[in-house]
Amino acid sequence: MIWFTVELSDSPGSLAKMAAVLGDRGINISAIVGIAEDTNGALMLATSDAPGTREAFKSLGLPFEEHDAEAGVTLDDHPRVAQGLADRGFGVG
Repeated sequence: MIWFTVELSDSPGSLAKMAAVLGDRGINISAIVGIAEDTNGALMLATSDAPGTREAFKSLGLPFEEHDAEAGVTLDDHPRVAQGLADRGFGVG
């Protein structure tokens, strides 16, 4: 499974726009975790179509990183997301 990490702009509708582009392409978001603090935020998501997700993000000009879950990537590899979850009482590991 491929996880994508994106940082969305701090503007109304940025998450909705990203989700709409995926939905318009028939791509399902199968897992998602995110954190927002003030104007900074990070979102990690897995989808039903990694190649389609790459193309969708590129069409939006949305910078992203990819992480292969089978290669042992954990939330510890994404400290802002992990710290935000920990600050809210969620265990990560």
